[in-house]
Amino acid sequence: MNIKKLILNYWKSIVVIICIFILSFASPSTFKKIPTFPIEDKIVHLLMYLGLTAVLFFEYMQHKGNNVKSFKFVLVCIILPILLGGSIELMQENFFPPRSASWLDWLSDIAGVGLGWLVMILVKPLQKQSF
Repeated sequence: MNIKKLILNYWKSIVVIICIFILSFASPSTFKKIPTFPIEDKIVHLLMYLGLTAVLFFEYMQHKGNNVKSFKFVLVCIILPILLGGSIELMQENFFPPRSASWLDWLSDIAGVGLGWLVMILVKPLQKQSF
């Protein structure tokens, strides 16, 4: 698949990934004005990766078909977001001080991927049209 077709087919996923990068690498002081509660960061991670997985799932089905058991599907819609979350944690630790890596953040990312996949599997049969 050439780059132009990839961008046209997966532009929503690309926008979500860019938003995740912006939020992940922004200075922590950017978020100081927002009221917080104890596990808000983990919920944000979960929701970001739930959204990413849902959009990837939708766009993959739209352009590649309904084979959710294929290796490509698992690679694009499950493995890619999990590796993205881990990579971002490592980049935060090494290149974006005062950001730091957190195993719990990555576990929240993984939980979001799992939840996003589950939501899409449950929503898929409700759709009148094929993805």
